[in-house]
Amino acid sequence: MIYWQLFETFFLIGLFGYGGGDASMELIRSRVVLQRAWMTGAEFTDVITISEMTPGPMGINIASFVGIRVGGVPGTVVATLSYVLPSLVIVMIFAGVYFKYQNLRAVQGVLAGLRPAVVAMIAVAMLRLAGNAFWGGIERISFANTNWAAILVIFASGVIGALVYGFAGI
Repeated sequence: MIYWQLFETFFLIGLFGYGGGDASMELIRSRVVLQRAWMTGAEFTDVITISEMTPGPMGINIASFVGIRVGGVPGTVVATLSYVLPSLVIVMIFAGVYFKYQNLRAVQGVLAGLRPAVVAMIAVAMLRLAGNAFWGGIERISFANTNWAAILVIFASGVIGALVYGFAGI
């Protein structure tokens, strides 16, 4: 039963999560945390952090972590493959259509129209992530609830990174 739930959840996320892991993060969160209750919001934020640190696409990493959490090794295989399957099929179809009709104005118009939607999806996901990281949830955003230590660590990391890259000439 859990494997079917993993397949259904991540197949639908893979099917409707246009724009990759960052853009579909809110969709993943709503399914994994709110609908299925496989983990809490704080645990999901931790999974996002780990997924960003590990090699590979973030959405696939999240699917793998959730899959292993609720279904062990078979669960991670099911979640990961079901997340990738829709994209594989859709990309193969779109690639054929795009290469055949790429110069049509309608095709260019559709692609241009999708860009703002992807930016909006990424912005919502980042606001939720920042809300969880700095305030314990977006509903708690206030000066008094701010996690100043987290902000200082991120700021210091940015300064250190800038200095290292500056001295290395990168």
